[in-house]
Amino acid sequence: MININPPGERAFSLANLAPDLTPLLDIIFIVLVFLLLTANMRLPSLPMDLPASEHAASSMPTDPLTVSLSNRGPDLWGINDRGYSNQVDFEQALLAALVAEPARPVALASDRNVPVQRMLDLFALLQKQGVEVAEIALHPRAADAR
Repeated sequence: MININPPGERAFSLANLAPDLTPLLDIIFIVLVFLLLTANMRLPSLPMDLPASEHAASSMPTDPLTVSLSNRGPDLWGINDRGYSNQVDFEQALLAALVAEPARPVALASDRNVPVQRMLDLFALLQKQGVEVAEIALHPRAADAR
C-alpha cells in the first residue's frame, strides 16, 4: 500500500504487525488431506466370498494369522495378504509363521465353494502343529433375508 504521509505520521496498529497465516493454513490443509488419503485400514487377506451364518458369531481376535482358502484365481492358499499357488510353499510358509509366533491366534477365511477336503487338510496340519483353536470367518446373515 502506498502511503503519502511522512514516516513520522504513519499510524501503526497491531493488525499491521501480525503475520499472514494463509501459507501456513495451506500447508496444514495439504498435510491433512495427505493423511486422510493414506490412512486406509484394512485387514490383510485375499478377497473371499465368505459363507454366512444366522447365529451371532463371537468376536474375532485382534490380530489373527489369517489363513485363506480360495478356489478361484492363481492363488488357492493365502497367509494374511500373501497368496500361494503351490500347496508345498503354502505349508512351509504357514509352518514358519506358526513357529515365529506360536501364541498368535489363527483365523480361517475360506471361500464358500472350497472343497471340504482342503479345509480338513488344513485343520489336520494346524492340529499337527499344536494349534487347538482356529476361528472361522463368516459374514453375518440377516434373519429376514431367507
